[in-house]
Amino acid sequence: MKVFERAIRRANIPIAMSKGFNPHPKVSILLALSVGIVGKDEVLELELLESIPLESLAERLGRQLPKEINILSVEDIPPSSNNPVRDVAYEIVFEEPDILKTLKISEFLRQSAVIVNRTKDGRQKPFDIRPSIQEITVKPNGLILSIKMISEGMARPEEVLHALCGNEKKELFEIVRTKVNLFSSA
Repeated sequence: MKVFERAIRRANIPIAMSKGFNPHPKVSILLALSVGIVGKDEVLELELLESIPLESLAERLGRQLPKEINILSVEDIPPSSNNPVRDVAYEIVFEEPDILKTLKISEFLRQSAVIVNRTKDGRQKPFDIRPSIQEITVKPNGLILSIKMISEGMARPEEVLHALCGNEKKELFEIVRTKVNLFSSA
């Protein structure tokens, strides 16, 4: 976040500031990544004080970012209280591709409910991950998961993998978020 805040300041982008004793730029990354998950296509949300042509915004901000960070696209997101995320794609790479043979993907997708327990504030709460699973595609060394946002939330890729693999194989895969799709780009 500090990299983006500095780049915005250096690019002289008219960013809105929060109110209060210690104001900070209104910048956020939608759907923060869990620890251990790599992100290749993340969404940075900025609240501007005035409208700027999107091409100019991308060019000005891009010049101030380290070369490892690229702006892939810029779009105007209408202000709303709802989460603008429609769905997310993850690529799962298995260290041992033979695990793919043990997965019962079609059986998993036929189920009407897949309940996992989430811990919040020290209490276990059941959550049905099945409604948010759009698609599971098999690749030679892994899977592609397409997970949609539903009113109750969204399945986490590690929950889907643990339901498919069993909890004993936690360290045998890498999770990479490859795409975050917004409702505005539907």
